[in-house]
Amino acid sequence: MPDQKCPEEIVKAANKASETLDRAASGNTLSTSFKASSSGSYEFPQKQAVLPFISQQSFSLPPDALQQMQKWKPGNAAGILPEISRAYFAVDNVLYFWDYIERKDVTTYEDTYPIVGVALVKAKNDIFNPSITHVLVIATTQQISLAAVSFTPVAGKAPSVTFYQTHMFTPSSGELMTTIIGTKHGRIFMLSNAGRVWELEYRREEGWFTSKCTKRARPGASSYSYLLGATYDPCTAIATDAEGRILYQVYGSATIQVTYLGEDGNSFTHVAKQSQICASAHTMCPASPFIDSNSFKIVSIHPTTSVESKTYQLVAVTSTGCRLYFSHYKYGSEVTANMTPNALELVHVRTPPVVLQGPISNQPVISKCLYKDSVFLFAEKKGNEQYIGTACPNTGKMVVLGNDISFCELSNRLPSLGEALEITEIPGVPFKFDDLATLPGESARHFLVFTTCGMSIISKQRPVDMLQNMLAVNPVGSSIQSTDFISFFTEFGAINSCALCFNLVCSIAELQVNAAIPRAPTITTDVVKGATHLLETLGQTPSNLNAAYTSRHDGLALFVSRVISPMWKQRIFVQKTVDGKPRISNAIPRNMLLQIQQVLRKLQAFMDINVAIHPQMEPQTAEELSLTEIYGLVVLISEAISFILFLVDNDTTKIISSLTSEANAQLLALTFKNLLTTDNGRSLTTDLTNGIIDENMARFSNMDIVVDILEQRCGSFCSASDALLYKAIKQIENAKSKSPITPPRNALYEASQLLKRIAIHIPYEKLRDIVKVYASQGELTLAVELVLACAKARDPQNITTTYVQDNFPENDPRVEYIVISKKFYELCYELLKEAVQPSYTASVSAVQKNQAFQRAFQSDDLALHYYVYNQLIIGGFGNELIKVAPPHLEAYLNLWPDDPERMELLANYKNLISRQ
Repeated sequence: MPDQKCPEEIVKAANKASETLDRAASGNTLSTSFKASSSGSYEFPQKQAVLPFISQQSFSLPPDALQQMQKWKPGNAAGILPEISRAYFAVDNVLYFWDYIERKDVTTYEDTYPIVGVALVKAKNDIFNPSITHVLVIATTQQISLAAVSFTPVAGKAPSVTFYQTHMFTPSSGELMTTIIGTKHGRIFMLSNAGRVWELEYRREEGWFTSKCTKRARPGASSYSYLLGATYDPCTAIATDAEGRILYQVYGSATIQVTYLGEDGNSFTHVAKQSQICASAHTMCPASPFIDSNSFKIVSIHPTTSVESKTYQLVAVTSTGCRLYFSHYKYGSEVTANMTPNALELVHVRTPPVVLQGPISNQPVISKCLYKDSVFLFAEKKGNEQYIGTACPNTGKMVVLGNDISFCELSNRLPSLGEALEITEIPGVPFKFDDLATLPGESARHFLVFTTCGMSIISKQRPVDMLQNMLAVNPVGSSIQSTDFISFFTEFGAINSCALCFNLVCSIAELQVNAAIPRAPTITTDVVKGATHLLETLGQTPSNLNAAYTSRHDGLALFVSRVISPMWKQRIFVQKTVDGKPRISNAIPRNMLLQIQQVLRKLQAFMDINVAIHPQMEPQTAEELSLTEIYGLVVLISEAISFILFLVDNDTTKIISSLTSEANAQLLALTFKNLLTTDNGRSLTTDLTNGIIDENMARFSNMDIVVDILEQRCGSFCSASDALLYKAIKQIENAKSKSPITPPRNALYEASQLLKRIAIHIPYEKLRDIVKVYASQGELTLAVELVLACAKARDPQNITTTYVQDNFPENDPRVEYIVISKKFYELCYELLKEAVQPSYTASVSAVQKNQAFQRAFQSDDLALHYYVYNQLIIGGFGNELIKVAPPHLEAYLNLWPDDPERMELLANYKNLISRQ
């Protein structure tokens, strides 16, 4: 192929590379569905480098706070408010707040009565001014009051928090509201020490019969039974889902009730109740000593999200550490988005990690726990010893073994200083079930454990973190324990392991999404060298997806697929109206695009200096060809990002107005994938480039300056050839408008000379529009010349002719040139057809028709001759061919001895020649 690539070749290579990425990604997916009704498989790594969780930092309370904490009693209010980076605990009527980022002295709030419950919840809309986003609910032995809260983010520190009095309170009526939760819509639910559920309501103004703040009892089904004389079954725990649509209530009898709060979060309808949980769990896991009807107790409930799984919506934890996974839809229901719950069915039982030998009575007791987005952390106590137990999916084994394995997890234990008061996740890190798909710059998940001594920060180690740890302690050049790395590649799969190596090589600065998250260890030069060494050695194993490729090749494809996945199939633009005019802006966040581009540029630089990954010579194998295509796509995507950002930085109002309605519709539906892997996408790029040039010409009035700006900002997307195309199109537009400055024919001729210089860069779709204008202006011959020039630019060595002369051999690589050129042959035929049978041209003289035919058949492209001959004959224009007597017509007709029509044409052709 020529060094300069035409748009069709670029699109084809990009499309092939995209398909390679898709294959690599589809062969490495995770399923969150369960293969059996119960499971209990765990692995317990021992080496520090590969522990699933590590204690990254621990720090104690300030001395004064520690002194007050000694007065704290179990059952008193204590917890973490991660939204404002504060921990709190109450001693009698004093509430202590501790900024665990600054880690300085605590601040206090003093009430008249002992404090029994605290919560920070979303504020209702239209109650306070816009700066008030949350309310602090404080429950004492006598009343529940609200404080308005505003907080301002501060870079690298805890938010700046301000509390405001609201004078909103209501009596507690003799019950202690020990548990308080809120929904995203601002509703507040409370659970009292009497086991009753209440809703706290507040409003801007007092009514005739209501104060600003009131509470309402929200009895469950068991409460109604109690009124009828049945044994009272107290509620022991409550929780709401992230969308604020569902309230879950647990009762002492291990019954769970589901209450639907409505799409707007303003309803309260009991929709399901499950009282046979223990029996169902025992049926699913009959041999487990952790499920005993005599001691069965649910200690906490944790709603899940569809990001984690669509199979279940709730996880309940028992006192023995079992996790019970529930669906709130009837078995067999066709679940749709935002569907109302209609049941509560147990779908899976997972027994806890067994850390001690011996009977169940010897197992630690769970005091506090957290289940969130597939991570299970629990505080366990055995005598005077305190531990944090952990569990998370073993994603490596699940990917390697796929459907052949049931749900399996990694687990380890971490020491805990003091009694755990609360465990929560530090917000800000988006959840990914498949942590193998971690991207450079993404932070690991971190969790806070607030204890009677202070705070611990626990980090969930992703596979990429584990590999980095291993390379940090075993640098290249030392006695590398190759068996450890072989075990790692076996555990996580060679393809995924290679993708992780590329992740380390292309590392970028980690984005700090929360000041509470400690900065990750720097990826050193030794780590990069070690990752490169692994790619050169263990990466050479054959891929399990395609034996023609190595694991390194498919690991690269998988890595690139993961890097671009956040934006690859997303719409690029969104249209808005500004000052009554349409404007387009980027629908994908700018910082995301820049981060992806930064990673791709590091990958490009790495491939540039590693010829094994990016062959500098002509590819000799299927893998080398594919690596070249992937490299080309990486460069193309990087430049496309620059192009898009440069586009939206210009006045898009003028650019939109320059597009046809069809092109504008295509623009709003455009994705990066369509932009780079389809002919329409590349053609639209030309239209957008012309709009950018128009905009910048209005500013600078100098084409050289504009070209320099475009090449600097957009690389191959906007080059000198685009400027020449723009100039030619302007001349063509002048010819159409019959500008008095330049006669139409002169303008079209000058434009054709410019277009021939950049023939290889003109997309077919744009050429088709251009030659139609030429034909409509009576310049059929110039139109034919342009088509021939574009076809020649794509096949300068005339390879298509040799392919025809060799009688069209099968499975011949030269057929690629035929595929690319065929559209241009067809366009040539359409112009000749227009010369014979005008459809959009006013009239065509005999001289013009003859000139167009003569020019077409002056081409030395034998494939073009044969294609156009064939189309003219099929179209009923065989006699026109005979009149022109093109040089290869007789040889072509002799290829069809059994075709009467062509034999008749051959006879007529010979008669015509003999008379001349």
